[in-house]
Amino acid sequence: MIQRYFNELKRVIDSYAAAPFVLDAQVSFELRPGSQGYAVGVLLFQDRSALHFREYLDSAAGHVSKLMYSYHYQDTDQQLIFRYDNARHQPTLAMPEHKHVGEAIVASQAPTLAEVLTEIVMTRGWV
Repeated sequence: MIQRYFNELKRVIDSYAAAPFVLDAQVSFELRPGSQGYAVGVLLFQDRSALHFREYLDSAAGHVSKLMYSYHYQDTDQQLIFRYDNARHQPTLAMPEHKHVGEAIVASQAPTLAEVLTEIVMTRGWV
């Protein structure tokens, strides 16, 4: 099940890697014991902005769930544009799944990598 999920992530990444606005795309997948897996990667775009992502996955319940995720999009100066994650914060946030936009933190459902990439492409006007 995790391998199927990895194959889908690779398909999404490969489809974007072929686009003229993507300069480089790297990803690695690691199967872990206990029906778990880890995916990590980065996509570098034509304006030198970059998306760094990671997902820690579990499929023990018969479906793939994200135990931990982060989709960190930054500009060429490595300044945050936005980040989706479910990291714990101090002080504790009311919403475990959230999005950072500048200094603001807003509630957000966990997106897929494809949804994050679509958001970047639409925001930058690379359609």
